[in-house]
Amino acid sequence: MKPPILPPIQGKRFDIEVLPLQVLSLAKSASKGPTYLRSGGRISWVVMTETVFNEVWPDPRRAWSTDEMPFWAERLLLKALQTAAADTSGGED
Repeated sequence: MKPPILPPIQGKRFDIEVLPLQVLSLAKSASKGPTYLRSGGRISWVVMTETVFNEVWPDPRRAWSTDEMPFWAERLLLKALQTAAADTSGGED
């Protein structure tokens, strides 16, 4: 079994104090790999896109609350619920 090819560990660092000026650079960097936000000179947050997060932590058991569920997962859940509802209501006639 080969280990997955992960994005680089040391990503670009941004200071939260000047974040409004660098938000586009932050978004581009986060889509390439983990990006770090510093507050007071210390790394406080790690920012990455959902795609990068799935590469870093590919756990199929991961679950979201319905408030933070990605749009594609919400559509998949609704489709499964509609299919299940149609299957159970179809046999009751």
